Amino acid sequence: MAIQCCLLILLHLIACPIFAGQSNGYGPEVKSFLDLMRHEEDELEYQIKHNEISRREYIRSKSRIAIQRETVLNLFKESGTDYVPELHVAAASELDQLIEDGTTLIRGIKPGDVIKEKWRYLGTVRRGETFYIFERLTVK
Repeated sequence: MAIQCCLLILLHLIACPIFAGQSNGYGPEVKSFLDLMRHEEDELEYQIKHNEISRREYIRSKSRIAIQRETVLNLFKESGTDYVPELHVAAASELDQLIEDGTTLIRGIKPGDVIKEKWRYLGTVRRGETFYIFERLTVK
Protein backbone atom coordinates (compact mmCIF):
# COMPACT_ATOMS: atom_id res chain seq x y z
CA MET A 1 0.00 0.00 0.00
CA ALA A 2 2.83 2.43 0.87
CA ILE A 3 4.57 1.69 -2.44
CA GLN A 4 1.36 2.36 -4.38
CA CYS A 5 0.89 5.65 -2.53
CA CYS A 6 4.49 6.71 -3.27
CA LEU A 7 4.08 5.78 -6.94
CA LEU A 8 0.86 7.77 -7.14
CA ILE A 9 2.53 10.83 -5.60
CA LEU A 10 5.54 10.48 -7.92
CA LEU A 11 3.27 10.20 -10.96
CA HIS A 12 1.38 13.30 -9.83
CA LEU A 13 4.61 15.29 -9.39
CA ILE A 14 5.84 14.29 -12.84
CA ALA A 15 2.55 14.77 -14.71
CA CYS A 16 1.32 18.06 -13.22
CA PRO A 17 4.05 20.33 -14.61
CA ILE A 18 3.69 18.73 -18.04
CA PHE A 19 -0.08 19.23 -18.17
CA ALA A 20 0.12 22.69 -16.58
CA GLY A 21 2.43 23.86 -19.36
CA GLN A 22 0.16 22.46 -22.05
CA SER A 23 -3.17 23.60 -20.66
CA ASN A 24 -2.73 27.32 -21.27
CA GLY A 25 -1.25 26.98 -24.76
CA TYR A 26 0.89 30.10 -24.47
CA GLY A 27 3.89 30.36 -26.73
CA PRO A 28 7.39 31.45 -25.68
CA GLU A 29 6.75 35.20 -26.07
CA VAL A 30 3.64 35.25 -23.89
CA LYS A 31 5.27 32.93 -21.32
CA SER A 32 8.33 35.17 -21.23
CA PHE A 33 6.12 38.23 -20.75
CA LEU A 34 4.25 36.54 -17.89
CA ASP A 35 7.58 35.65 -16.25
CA LEU A 36 8.68 39.27 -16.61
CA MET A 37 5.47 40.46 -14.94
CA ARG A 38 6.06 38.03 -12.04
CA HIS A 39 9.58 39.42 -11.62
CA GLU A 40 8.24 42.97 -11.75
CA GLU A 41 5.75 42.11 -9.00
CA ASP A 42 8.51 40.51 -6.90
CA GLU A 43 10.61 43.67 -7.26
CA LEU A 44 7.62 45.81 -6.34
CA GLU A 45 7.00 43.72 -3.22
CA TYR A 46 10.66 44.11 -2.25
CA GLN A 47 10.51 47.89 -2.74
CA ILE A 48 7.39 48.36 -0.61
CA LYS A 49 8.68 46.02 2.08
CA HIS A 50 11.91 48.04 2.34
CA ASN A 51 10.16 51.44 2.17
CA GLU A 52 11.79 52.30 -1.17
CA ILE A 53 8.49 53.45 -2.69
CA SER A 54 5.33 55.04 -1.34
CA ARG A 55 2.09 53.14 -0.92
CA ARG A 56 0.57 55.23 -3.73
CA GLU A 57 3.42 54.31 -6.12
CA TYR A 58 3.05 50.67 -5.10
CA ILE A 59 -0.69 50.58 -5.82
CA ARG A 60 -0.29 52.41 -9.15
CA SER A 61 2.51 50.08 -10.26
CA LYS A 62 0.63 46.97 -9.13
CA SER A 63 -2.43 48.11 -11.09
CA ARG A 64 -0.31 48.86 -14.16
CA ILE A 65 1.23 45.35 -14.08
CA ALA A 66 -2.21 43.72 -13.70
CA ILE A 67 -3.59 45.76 -16.61
CA GLN A 68 -0.65 44.86 -18.84
CA ARG A 69 -1.03 41.17 -17.99
CA GLU A 70 -4.78 41.20 -18.63
CA THR A 71 -4.31 43.04 -21.93
CA VAL A 72 -1.72 40.59 -23.25
CA LEU A 73 -3.82 37.59 -22.19
CA ASN A 74 -6.95 39.09 -23.80
CA LEU A 75 -5.03 39.76 -27.03
CA PHE A 76 -3.80 36.16 -26.98
CA LYS A 77 -7.34 34.83 -26.43
CA GLU A 78 -8.67 36.94 -29.32
CA SER A 79 -5.94 36.16 -31.85
CA GLY A 80 -4.27 32.96 -30.62
CA THR A 81 -1.00 34.55 -31.70
CA ASP A 82 2.15 34.30 -29.59
CA TYR A 83 2.88 38.02 -29.80
CA VAL A 84 3.35 40.66 -27.12
CA PRO A 85 3.02 44.22 -28.42
CA GLU A 86 4.87 47.14 -26.86
CA LEU A 87 2.22 48.24 -24.38
CA HIS A 88 2.08 51.46 -22.43
CA VAL A 89 -0.37 51.85 -19.58
CA ALA A 90 -0.66 55.48 -18.52
CA ALA A 91 -2.59 56.93 -15.63
CA ALA A 92 -4.69 59.95 -16.58
CA SER A 93 -2.16 62.28 -14.94
CA GLU A 94 0.65 60.75 -17.06
CA LEU A 95 -1.12 60.93 -20.41
CA ASP A 96 0.46 64.19 -21.61
CA GLN A 97 3.92 62.86 -20.74
CA LEU A 98 3.39 59.81 -22.96
CA ILE A 99 1.63 61.54 -25.85
CA GLU A 100 1.92 65.26 -26.56
CA ASP A 101 -1.56 66.76 -25.98
CA GLY A 102 -2.72 63.26 -25.01
CA THR A 103 -5.46 64.51 -22.70
CA THR A 104 -7.01 66.44 -25.59
CA LEU A 105 -6.46 63.72 -28.19
CA ILE A 106 -8.06 60.98 -26.05
CA ARG A 107 -11.46 62.69 -26.03
CA GLY A 108 -13.95 60.83 -28.22
CA ILE A 109 -11.47 58.14 -29.22
CA LYS A 110 -12.54 54.51 -29.62
CA PRO A 111 -10.52 51.31 -29.07
CA GLY A 112 -8.52 50.56 -32.20
CA ASP A 113 -8.14 54.22 -33.20
CA VAL A 114 -4.62 55.42 -34.00
CA ILE A 115 -3.14 58.60 -32.52
CA LYS A 116 -0.42 60.49 -34.40
CA GLU A 117 0.38 57.35 -36.45
CA LYS A 118 2.37 56.18 -33.41
CA TRP A 119 -0.11 54.86 -30.86
CA ARG A 120 -3.09 52.51 -31.08
CA TYR A 121 -5.59 53.10 -28.31
CA LEU A 122 -6.66 49.75 -26.82
CA GLY A 123 -8.97 50.90 -24.04
CA THR A 124 -9.47 52.39 -20.62
CA VAL A 125 -9.46 50.61 -17.27
CA ARG A 126 -10.56 51.97 -13.93
CA ARG A 127 -8.58 50.56 -10.97
CA GLY A 128 -8.75 53.16 -8.24
CA GLU A 129 -7.81 55.66 -10.95
CA THR A 130 -8.20 55.77 -14.71
CA PHE A 131 -5.57 54.06 -16.87
CA TYR A 132 -5.30 54.29 -20.66
CA ILE A 133 -3.82 51.39 -22.62
CA PHE A 134 -1.83 52.02 -25.79
CA GLU A 135 0.14 49.90 -28.20
CA ARG A 136 3.18 51.61 -29.66
CA LEU A 137 3.14 51.15 -33.42
CA THR A 138 6.37 50.34 -35.19
CA VAL A 139 7.44 52.49 -38.10
CA LYS A 140 7.73 50.50 -41.31
